[in-house]
Amino acid sequence: MSNSPEQHPGPLISVVTVTRNLIEAGRGDQVLAALDSVQAQTFRNVEHVVWDGQSTDGTQELLEGAIQKIEKSGDLIPVRYFCEADKSLYDAMNQAVARCTGEYVLFLNSDDLIADADSLANVQKAIVPGKPDFVYGETVFFDDEGNRRHARRLTPKSILQRLPFGHNAMVLKRSLFLEMGGHDLQFQIAADYDMVLRMILSGHSGHRLQMPVSLFRIGGVSADTDAAGAEMAASWLKNYGQFCDMSRYTDEDRLGWYRQGHLPVRVSGAILMKSLSNPAIARAALYSLSKTLRRKAQFWRSY
Repeated sequence: MSNSPEQHPGPLISVVTVTRNLIEAGRGDQVLAALDSVQAQTFRNVEHVVWDGQSTDGTQELLEGAIQKIEKSGDLIPVRYFCEADKSLYDAMNQAVARCTGEYVLFLNSDDLIADADSLANVQKAIVPGKPDFVYGETVFFDDEGNRRHARRLTPKSILQRLPFGHNAMVLKRSLFLEMGGHDLQFQIAADYDMVLRMILSGHSGHRLQMPVSLFRIGGVSADTDAAGAEMAASWLKNYGQFCDMSRYTDEDRLGWYRQGHLPVRVSGAILMKSLSNPAIARAALYSLSKTLRRKAQFWRSY
């Protein structure tokens, strides 16, 4: 955890939303709702950075019209709009963060919502005065039929196997995001997991907010579980080599870990033994190890 010795000159929080050809995807109304959910916030020391990847289906015009309408309102949260080329979803996020002026960044997908009007006010209370590296809250998953599922069981200890909290329910220091090089663009689906894994493996710590920060619409890029599993397996290959020899495991081996929901004893044990000086990672490795041993004892389980 790090402290900021000076008052940050810009807004406290930059909300980042990236878009491309949303009308073609049938998501025009959803991005308008996302914009409204930011404007509805009672905490106003915020900017909303909207990045469009040069849409060709009318999304540019939709966004420009919505932003003009916001600008004509009274007490607005500033919307900074960029329409430039990008290589992918995560490249767009990286470029947008580079344009942000906030001390912290929150990624809000174009079809998701900030949970309620006081969500960013609650985030602000968690940030000040300690200024943690990141703050993570709860996510409510929802669909267009009105079904909802509130994810409350959050623990960074699960980071070695999965993303322990929603990407869009976390605010992190912009300086930290830039220091880490942003999202790794070799990943098209799991770059958010890889970024959070690298952040925690580097010893950065956060603060838990025990209330929803975001509403996550079910579906989207990460809905392809096989592709997501392959990318998480690739992230493990990339990040766990500092703890053990990952060359002994094949791509299919690591994909199997994803499907089973736990790491091999040898991998968890190696991470534990080399992380004793890093309590957060040692706790995660111990959690992973205990989960693996518990699963092995459940001989009736099939994967």
